[in-house]
Amino acid sequence: MDDALAFRVLRLAKPAFGIQKPLKFHLNEDMTSDLIKRSSHGAAASKFQEPFAERTELQSALDACGVGGLMVLTKSFGEAYLGESFVGYISLGNKASYRATEVIVKVELQTSRQKVVLYDNTTSPLPFLGPGSRHDFIVQHDIKELGIHNLICSTVYTAADGERRYTPETFKFTSANPLYVKTKTRQVGDNTFMEACIENFSKNPMVLEYVRFDAAPPLSGVSIDIRDVLMTDFTSDVPLGSYIDQLQVLDVGCGSNYLFRLTRRGGGAAADSAGTVLGKLEIKWRGSLGEVGRLQTQQILGPPAPTKEVEIKITSISEQIHLERPFQTVVKLQSHVDRQLGPLTLTMASGQNLLPSCCTLLV
Repeated sequence: MDDALAFRVLRLAKPAFGIQKPLKFHLNEDMTSDLIKRSSHGAAASKFQEPFAERTELQSALDACGVGGLMVLTKSFGEAYLGESFVGYISLGNKASYRATEVIVKVELQTSRQKVVLYDNTTSPLPFLGPGSRHDFIVQHDIKELGIHNLICSTVYTAADGERRYTPETFKFTSANPLYVKTKTRQVGDNTFMEACIENFSKNPMVLEYVRFDAAPPLSGVSIDIRDVLMTDFTSDVPLGSYIDQLQVLDVGCGSNYLFRLTRRGGGAAADSAGTVLGKLEIKWRGSLGEVGRLQTQQILGPPAPTKEVEIKITSISEQIHLERPFQTVVKLQSHVDRQLGPLTLTMASGQNLLPSCCTLLV
């Protein structure tokens, strides 16, 4: 006896804009010898006799962009991207001529790392599923891993002969990375500057809602991107065009750069040693119809700290300095090694030695 129940899986995705040819021009239909013959009888006659008359003319400014008022449903499964939500419409139908009873349905999503239960009615099974009838439901899961995803749909029911039957079906899809993030770090004094380049690797444009850096304690991060200065709180009194100009649209294959300054709370260098954990980048974007995506990078490490045996700092200096007159300043020398250093020489640009020749620096 064949299985009575079968699954069908559909992906619930946002529709797309229906794009038409901007000028509604068709080469084979509009540029034939018959049309040329008709046009020789006069423009007025061809205007009313030709079925394609005025098709190449723009009736309004919107005709030039090719976007009409229709939405088009997707015909394929589409691309599944990391950071977005997968929404599936699952239908369990009875294709047999008898009624299946005590129907248990279970849906799991399996990846290389884990298996997640998306739907399970074991505690309250369906009393029956008659011939030709179906049971529909929706599942949703945030994609957090790359690679192959197995959607395992299974059902257990009682057939007409009283036997319990088990029917599993597997549907596969692959998730890809929509963004490519490159980071560079540079140590400047006690500040660490991190530059992040974000590229759109997906097949659709996106609008970046925010790019935020979550600094690891005890660090604090500040964005010094010029776009953060330009972005303001828009109200209803602000023209819509001003708001649209500030949107961070990332086209397919294009990238955008961001800069952050990291400092240590309480002072000191942000990256005081090689491999210091600086924090994570969190990126949130939206698709053309508002679908949300969110990604968080792995821990970003700081640049290798320069190996300086001796560090020199000017701790204080005279408030007023007159040309060609002596002035006082306090200079701090600090050793970063576990041995005695010396003799040390501290000179100015003029070559004058500011330390005794026998000066040594202790640990």
